[in-house]
Amino acid sequence: MARKLKNNAKPVQANVTAINEGLMLGLVRQHELTEVAELLNAQLQEEISARKRAEEALINSEKLASVGHMAAVLAHEINNPLAAVTNVLFLAQTTKGLPDAARQYLQMADAELSRIAHITRQTLGFYRESSAPITFHLAILFDSVVNLLQAKQISKQAIIEKQCEKELQMTAFQGELRQVLSNLLINSLDAIPEAGRITLRAATSDGFRGKRRCVRISVSDNGNGMNRSTLNQIFQPFFTTKGLVGNGLGLWVSKQIVEKHGGSIQVRSHTNGPRQGTTFSIVLPISCF
Repeated sequence: MARKLKNNAKPVQANVTAINEGLMLGLVRQHELTEVAELLNAQLQEEISARKRAEEALINSEKLASVGHMAAVLAHEINNPLAAVTNVLFLAQTTKGLPDAARQYLQMADAELSRIAHITRQTLGFYRESSAPITFHLAILFDSVVNLLQAKQISKQAIIEKQCEKELQMTAFQGELRQVLSNLLINSLDAIPEAGRITLRAATSDGFRGKRRCVRISVSDNGNGMNRSTLNQIFQPFFTTKGLVGNGLGLWVSKQIVEKHGGSIQVRSHTNGPRQGTTFSIVLPISCF
C-alpha cells in the first residue's frame, strides 16, 4: 500500500513541478513583455518629442523668413524718404546767408538721420553677409559700440567701464561682432537700475579648443539677474522678457554670429547676493577666418 502511494505521489510531484515551472516561465515572459512595452513606449515618446521639436523648428524658420521679408520691405520704405530728407537738409545747409544757429540745427538733424540710417543697416545686418573679415582693434570696436548707445547710457545714468588693451587685435567680420556687442550692451542697459554699472572686458588666452589662441570678451552688469527658467530659454528665437518692446531675436542672432565665427557664448546670472547681475562671456579665435 505504501509502495502504491509512493508511486502515485511521483506523478503529482511532477505535475506540481511542471506547474511551478510554468508559473516561473509565465512570470519571466510577463517581465520580458513589460520590458518590451516600456522600451516601445520610450521610443514612441522620443519620436513624439523629436517630431514636436521638428515642428517647432519649422515654425521658427517660417517666422524668421517672414521677419526677413518684413525687414527688407521696411528698409526699402524707410530708406527712400530718408534719402529724400537727407538731400533736402543738404540743400538747406548750402543756402547762402543761413544763420549760424539754423545751420547748427540742420547739422544736428543730419546727424540724427545718419544715425537712423545706421540703425536700419544694423537691423538688416543679420540677413546680409558682411563683405569680408578684417583685422581691427577691439578697443576701437568697444568705443564705437558705447558711442552708438550713448543716449541710452545717459538716460540711465549708467557707468560703462571698458577694460581692453589698446593693441589687442583680431580678424573677423567687424560689423557682425559690433551687432553682438550692441545686443548684449542694450540688454545690460535695460537690466540695470539707474546709475548701474556695466563692464566690457577683452583679453587674450592661450589655446582655443586646444588649437589656437583666442580672445575672451565679456559684458557684465549689476542688474536684477535672471532665473533658471529664463536662462534656459534666452538663446531661443522669439523668446523675450521685454513684452511688446522686444522681438526675441537679439540673443539668438548673437549666438548664430558667434558660432559662425567658430566661437562660443555662455551666460551666468544671479538674482541676489553679492554677485547679483549677469555676465555674458564670448570666446573667439584671434583669427576667425
